[in-house]
This record gives sequence, C-alpha cells and structure tokens, in this order.
Amino acid sequence: MRVERIAVLGATGHLGTHITRALAEDGAQVTILSRRLPNAPFQEGITVQLLPQRPSAAALAAALAGSEAQVVINAAGVTQGIIRAMVQSNVRLARYVLGAAATVPGRPRVVHIGSAAEYGLQPEGSAVTEGAACSPSGVYGRTKLAATGAVLEAIGKGAIRGTVLRVFNPVGPMSPASSVLGGVGAQLAHQRNLPNPQVETGPLDACRDFVDVRDVASAVLLAVRHEAPPPIVNIARGEAVSVRDLVRRLVEVSGVRARLLERPALASRRSQGLAWQEAAVEVAKGQLGWAPRYELPESLRDLWNAATAMVTARSDGPDRRSPLDQSAEWATTTYRPSSSPQRPR
Repeated sequence: MRVERIAVLGATGHLGTHITRALAEDGAQVTILSRRLPNAPFQEGITVQLLPQRPSAAALAAALAGSEAQVVINAAGVTQGIIRAMVQSNVRLARYVLGAAATVPGRPRVVHIGSAAEYGLQPEGSAVTEGAACSPSGVYGRTKLAATGAVLEAIGKGAIRGTVLRVFNPVGPMSPASSVLGGVGAQLAHQRNLPNPQVETGPLDACRDFVDVRDVASAVLLAVRHEAPPPIVNIARGEAVSVRDLVRRLVEVSGVRARLLERPALASRRSQGLAWQEAAVEVAKGQLGWAPRYELPESLRDLWNAATAMVTARSDGPDRRSPLDQSAEWATTTYRPSSSPQRPR
C-alpha cells in the first residue's frame, strides 16, 4: 500500500528523528506535529505544523485534517521524570491521537510506538510473545501499557485502524544519555582525551534484547505500507545479550582506556528488577516482513561516531539548543538511507 502523506508526533526524539528521515527518504510527504519549531533543518519533503503547548484531541484533529495525513505515527513519550508528565505524554496524548484519528475525514491509520517495558518481568531464557500477559514494574511501563490498551480498544471497536510496534532496547546513532549505552558513549566521548578516564553506570547484570534504531525506522516504514498490520508487533533482534558485555564492547570500540565503575545508586528505575528481556520476533518477520539489518558491532560503532561528533561540535562554541533539537541535526549525518526496507547482512 502506497502512503504519500504521513503525520509524526515525537519527530525530534531519538526514535522519531530516524523514523521521520526514513519516511522522507522513501518519498513520503511528512508533517511533523510539534509544539515548537525544530532548530535543526530537515530535508526536503518534511514540514512542521505547530500544536498548542498542551494539545487537545480537537487541536490534533485540526492538525491532522490540515496535513491530510493518511497515517499518523505516535513516537512521542517520556521515559522518566515527574509522574504527571509521563501520564500526560505517554497516555493522554495517545488517547487524543486516537480520538483525533477517529473523527478526521479519511480516518488516518495509527502506528503507535510501544515499549518492551510493558511486558514487565520475564522468566530467564524465555522469549516473550505479543500475546503474553503484561505486568510492568515501573511508571514508564505502566503508562506505555495504558496507551497500548487504548490503541487496541479503539481497533477492537472499529474506531481506527492501526498497530502497536513494541520496541525493545534501541541503540545506534545519537542514543540518548538516559539510556545505558548512550550514557556510556557520552561519558567516553567527553573523557577521551583525559589521562585517567572512568565511566560510571548502574549495575550491568541484566540481559537485554537490543535493536538498532534504524531497524526500528524500517519496521515503522513497513507498518505504514502494510494494508492491515498485526495489532501488536515486537521489534527486536530476538536475542538477549549481556548489558555488561555490550558496554565493554563499546569501550573497546571507542579506544578509550576507561575504567568501568558500576554503582547501585545509578540503577535505572525504568528497568530495575528486570534481569532478562528477549523478544519473540516471528510476527514481525512472518506478518510484517521485517528483519533486523544491523549487527550490534555496527550499532556500537555508529553510536560512538555520533557521540564524538556531537562533543566535537559542542566544543567549537556554545550550543543552547535542547538535546531533542540537536538530535535531528545528528540524524542527517548518521542515518544511512537504503533504496529498500531490507538489506542483506
């Protein structure tokens, strides 16, 4: 199914930047729905439509109608911070999007970006399927699950057509400092010329299923093009890897002789107590036609290159933009477009 006009919320975030660029590279006319104008320029085919600071369903409906979008992608969300803000960004905004999509002429389809945090605790050695019972342990997981529930309810009632892509642990260019690998990359980049660099993290005992952020973008592209994608699709590599081993590999990639310090006080509240995460990806491969293209060593290398580029650019002069504004600029230099959603390994 060829979709020409797509609206994106959360377009300047980590996932959203790559998603937006992938859509534009594929020839879609992309409208970013945002509360502020991005400082970094976007490529041809992308426009920005401003929303109120606290957008309502009516405001979103007007924006969707103005963009004439055939699909709306909700990549907006907050991973940590004040509970009220997380509820607003992760739950209420998703419900407003659903309400808007149901009332706009043409009823654009909804592609909602969910999270592996929705599943909660998994037995070690198991691969979680889309039909598994969810029991998230933190506020982030609970708010993301509430949004997914709203999407599935709207689909079940026939109010919208749509899908939820449950993204596991994205990694790659411009990974945010709030993530384990993004934080390690930023510390290494800042200390690479110091005599005794050291990297501090929370405990690294867990095993996680990581997926390149550009593979996430290709999955979104396939979901947009699919006439009737499955209601929920896991987006992951389908393998659990040691977080500690991956951090050590990133240190090796950087070439920085840094000491690694694991501090319990820095444990992430978002995934605290979750020792194992691995996704079953048969639905993505069989029904969506998606498979990961990037190997983790390539993801780590590109994460490191983007981190050093950002630190170098900042050292050239003051930069008062927010990290989300800056992320769009780095995407233009780190995203490698492909002529096809699939790339042989």
